[in-house]
Amino acid sequence: MDITQLQTFIRVSEYGSFTKAAEQGFISGTAVMKQINRLESELNLQLFVRTATGTKLTVEGQTFLPYAQQILNMLDTAIEETRRSAVTSQSIITVGTSILHPADPFMEIWKKITTQMSEFQIRIVQLQEDLQSQNREYAMLGKTCDLIVGTFDNATLKHSFRALQLGQYDFGIAVRSDNPLAKLSEITFADLKNQSLLSVPTGISDTNDQLRKIIAQDYPQIKVVETTGRYDMNTFNQAVEENVPLITVTPWKRIHPNLVSIPLKTNIHVPYGILTTKLPGSNVDNFILQLTKILHK
Repeated sequence: MDITQLQTFIRVSEYGSFTKAAEQGFISGTAVMKQINRLESELNLQLFVRTATGTKLTVEGQTFLPYAQQILNMLDTAIEETRRSAVTSQSIITVGTSILHPADPFMEIWKKITTQMSEFQIRIVQLQEDLQSQNREYAMLGKTCDLIVGTFDNATLKHSFRALQLGQYDFGIAVRSDNPLAKLSEITFADLKNQSLLSVPTGISDTNDQLRKIIAQDYPQIKVVETTGRYDMNTFNQAVEENVPLITVTPWKRIHPNLVSIPLKTNIHVPYGILTTKLPGSNVDNFILQLTKILHK
């Protein structure tokens, strides 16, 4: 029995579904089933009743649930106390950064307010992709970093994480530098008629879905080509190799040397800010609380 199994067990008991638990944990449904099956085998207990409509805790599962929660709470406390004993008078907050989730927007703010939060020290950590996760860097929260800077316009992200908005990203269209569209100072949907356009599938981003709705209703001549999920570097390489325009946002303006990002004429924007886990620990809780007070003065 390991911590991941307990976390998955609690998640399945909360959502009553392997599929929903997988979505919230950013892993596959198969992985969730394997973890629960292994946990039940090791305990020699049946924790869930599987039905066509979902799962339900057995009597044994109901008895085991509060103990599993207590174990995880004790672990969180142990980690927090250990971290506290390892630092000096300053509390260290780790901020994850990557090409797709740059920490720059927050660090620009931090430079201006650091003297007002002198009890905290920021440590930047490079995020590595979790290849078992559907949302990669998001899955690193609470594991390798305390917070990241990212978008949170999707219902799943709002439900799975705590978010403190810092601002809004603008949409753009990334095109290869030799594409005729690269000469424009602003791109409209009309400019994309009779062209292919790379986009994430619907259901991943509320704001991106709003763009897709406009395209479907008013610009059916645009052929939307969906990626397999959230963007990764292969998506930007695809845009270059196939010379296909790509929906992009502000922090990805210079993500690929052969792509030029042109502002998209739209009133739709993407909220972004600091993301943490729902229960990040007292240290991060205090940091977010103080930061919120300063930003909302």
